[in-house]
Amino acid sequence: ESGSRTMKFRFYGGIDVPEWFFAETAVLAKMSSVRIKLICRQILLKLTGKGLNMEKMAKLTTSKRLDFSRSDQKAIIAGLEFILDNAAKHDVDANVLQEELMQLGLPQDTSLAICKGYKEKKDEMRKHFLTKSLALSKVKSCDWRVDYNISTKDLRTLNRPSIRLCLRLDSMKDGEKTLAFEMPVNKFRTLMDELKTALELMKDV
Repeated sequence: ESGSRTMKFRFYGGIDVPEWFFAETAVLAKMSSVRIKLICRQILLKLTGKGLNMEKMAKLTTSKRLDFSRSDQKAIIAGLEFILDNAAKHDVDANVLQEELMQLGLPQDTSLAICKGYKEKKDEMRKHFLTKSLALSKVKSCDWRVDYNISTKDLRTLNRPSIRLCLRLDSMKDGEKTLAFEMPVNKFRTLMDELKTALELMKDV
């Protein structure tokens, strides 16, 4: 095995990179640093939440001189996204990243082109990752009503009110969905008390 395959890389959390990544670096090493820089610029737009322009990416990963296959084009995008995404998540310094990329066999000018864009957008990427990881479902609306249950199949007479809630939630992961549930009045009062306590605690955060 080569030395690089037994090394641990800080941009990947201090462990060895996956085996498939070496095939991607072999393709990246064939490309000019100028083209790498332009492709990184597009991938960084995706990693900062601005989306990926696939039309531009298709042009940038097409080369008559190198005759890239469709799988090569996918390898270029996957390899660069793997580098930039993991380096930002593990808060790796750009100089350390450049050194590690060269240890993996990438030319110096290619490594420099990757790290220049990474350094410029690292903080923005980390902020975007944080918003994604902390994103909770937002309540778009809340409807409620009081039902008065006269009886059930188990009890002939009940004469007890219950609260029915219907929440419309907007989740970044699952989109919009509806959550409906019913609870007795005593549990509803407990829920309200706990929500009021949580609200007071959040005011001090």
